[in-house]
Amino acid sequence: MPLDPAQRHQIEQDAITAAWEAARLAACDEAIALLREIADLDRDDDCDVIIGTDADGRNDLMSRITAFLAQHDQ
Repeated sequence: MPLDPAQRHQIEQDAITAAWEAARLAACDEAIALLREIADLDRDDDCDVIIGTDADGRNDLMSRITAFLAQHDQ
């Protein structure tokens, strides 16, 4: 039995919503992983996180945070 246009439209909208929600959940999982990594970093005497860099001034964690924010900035 064929779907009427309203039913088809609702199914399409539900699929779009499900895809959006899945993407947001994946982003949340990625953010949680980054936050856990930050929580595991060393801290100074004031309990501030110490984010070190290599000899070239690069930091992989900061690069991944920057990329994450750029990708998910809405």
